[in-house]
Parts: sequence; C-alpha cells; structure tokens
Amino acid sequence: MLKILIGVGLGFLLFTNPEARQITGDVLRAAGDAIAPQKDGRTFEDRVKEALVEKVLEEK
Repeated sequence: MLKILIGVGLGFLLFTNPEARQITGDVLRAAGDAIAPQKDGRTFEDRVKEALVEKVLEEK
C-alpha cells in the first residue's frame, strides 16, 4: 500500500511540476542516447567494454 501511495505522489509531482517533467525528460533522453548505437557502428556493448578497459588501465 505504501508503494502505491509513493507512486501516486511521484506521479502527481511529475505531472504538475514543469521543472520535474523537464528533468525527467532530460534524464530519459540522455539514457536513450547512451543506449542507442552511434552512426559509426559502435554498440552500447563496445562502449561499455572500452570504458572498463580504460578503468582497469588507470588502476595499474
């Protein structure tokens, strides 16, 4: 029951507050851009692997 009330409260906040809608839209758009493959053919998996390799190399 508490989860439903929290969900309703967050939904009300997002639908009535333009700033919250803008922030939510920006976050969702950024997530979509991160997941979508780029035009150069690299996939999300390739980008994650590159980031992990860079992180491992930085630690050494």
